[in-house]
Amino acid sequence: MNHIVRKIEEKLGVDLNGDGRIGGPGISAKFEQATHIDLNRDGLIGGYRPPPGGGLVGKLERMTHIDLNRDGYIGGRPGNYWP
Repeated sequence: MNHIVRKIEEKLGVDLNGDGRIGGPGISAKFEQATHIDLNRDGLIGGYRPPPGGGLVGKLERMTHIDLNRDGYIGGRPGNYWP
């Protein structure tokens, strides 16, 4: 069940189960958290970066021109945004 919820969260760009994460960490993120080493050189140790377009919510925001999730961006953050 958790796998399904994580995949839905990744597509929607919304934290459905209230765990503070959108989607879930992959195997590389778990290794990075355990070793405290940035293995894939993305600048995040075990973190999750949302897709540049913001997923489904980003598409809805671009269609309606309304910031639905109140993140300050219409359509999601730019792809080069550093958290």
